[in-house]
Amino acid sequence: MATSLTIRIPRSWAIPDPDAAVTDPAAARRPLRLLTMLLFGEVFLQRLAVPVGSAQVPLMLPGVLGGAAVLLARGDLVADMGRTQAYLVAMAACVSSALVVFTRGLDGNSLTSLLLLVVTYAPFCCRLRADTSVALFPRLLDRFAVMTAVLAGFAVAQFGLQLLGWHYSDIIGGIVPPELIMRNFNTSYPVAYGSSLYKANAFVCLEPSFCSQFLAIGLVVSILRGVRRWRLPLLVVAILTTVSGTGVILLAAALVLLAVHKGPRFAATAVAGLALVVTAVSFTPAADVFAERATETATSSSSGSLRFVQPYTRTYDRLGGDPLTVLFGSGPGWSDRDADEFMHSTGLPLNYAMLPKLVLEYGLVGGAAFLVLIVWAFVCGSPSFVLSGALLVFYMVLSSSLLSPVVVYLGLLLLTWYARDIWYVPQRGLGGSSV
Repeated sequence: MATSLTIRIPRSWAIPDPDAAVTDPAAARRPLRLLTMLLFGEVFLQRLAVPVGSAQVPLMLPGVLGGAAVLLARGDLVADMGRTQAYLVAMAACVSSALVVFTRGLDGNSLTSLLLLVVTYAPFCCRLRADTSVALFPRLLDRFAVMTAVLAGFAVAQFGLQLLGWHYSDIIGGIVPPELIMRNFNTSYPVAYGSSLYKANAFVCLEPSFCSQFLAIGLVVSILRGVRRWRLPLLVVAILTTVSGTGVILLAAALVLLAVHKGPRFAATAVAGLALVVTAVSFTPAADVFAERATETATSSSSGSLRFVQPYTRTYDRLGGDPLTVLFGSGPGWSDRDADEFMHSTGLPLNYAMLPKLVLEYGLVGGAAFLVLIVWAFVCGSPSFVLSGALLVFYMVLSSSLLSPVVVYLGLLLLTWYARDIWYVPQRGLGGSSV
């Protein structure tokens, strides 16, 4: 007898087209355009902001909140019982931790940051209706694969034009008014100190590292959906033009999950392909750059250290001396102010990823409750655990993502809204489907 748990765990690494007998094309057609527009904004409009006084709000925050409101009004989105309860518990724990910090009178915390946390994650309480999600999931993935292939073309063209003599300039920054462009991101910087060659961000990404990570997710989706093979080398080359290790780390994590699903033959093929790429790159001038990036975490001023070492050591040092701080954190927004002070004193951008930022600001109490929400949103009822693992690495490890709508909502639009409520009892005809 098949249990509900075995039904919900995808048996195949691939994401096939849905069975026409268990989908409602008319119901799926209605939200398709809006979801496609939101995905387009995630990929191509991530640098745009909405001015709010002297501050900025990323365009995707009101965009996704507004899109969710429309889908809810139409009945295409419904409340997910499990995630709603997890969201309420997580927000109650984070608010309680913040109240403890406020009453202690600690400096460097922000009510605005707390409100952003509550608002940003509200759409995680929802999911698409079951028949709609089965029909839409592969179609939206296909469209995302096309978008990232276009993004890859932009990245390769941007880098290739520089090799042909074009002097790099921020085209988007020269067209869009400055107040509508997200600030405080390293959008343009050279592949090495003093070089005239700049890392590719495909013109439209917040940073080359964001470009690298989006391309890696696009490559994972393309493999899962079995798209035309010519796109795969294009995406690999584009990742190399970003000269960013985060996309490579993300791709490596996804390949490990794929190897577990697909077996030794795929693992051997992946290793052989990786060896071929490494060999080809070793005969180019880029070999020295990548070799330097591979060992840069040992240097305190390197981007690897600023992303993967110092945020964790500073979090440990901050939490080490006070039990109340360990339990309840230093308050919402504290890590942002610490990063600003670090920038002013050293001139270097400290990058707090989701995990250290969460524990540093909300302590073990708020952090543990929030992680339950994240695991529920990215894993429970997931239609693809390979995609779940890749997006979790993207969200939790590689990016400054706790309050970044561009990162948070990619997981929402590619995965979470399509996951089934684990308390949902499938109707006859839908229970055996596995996408």
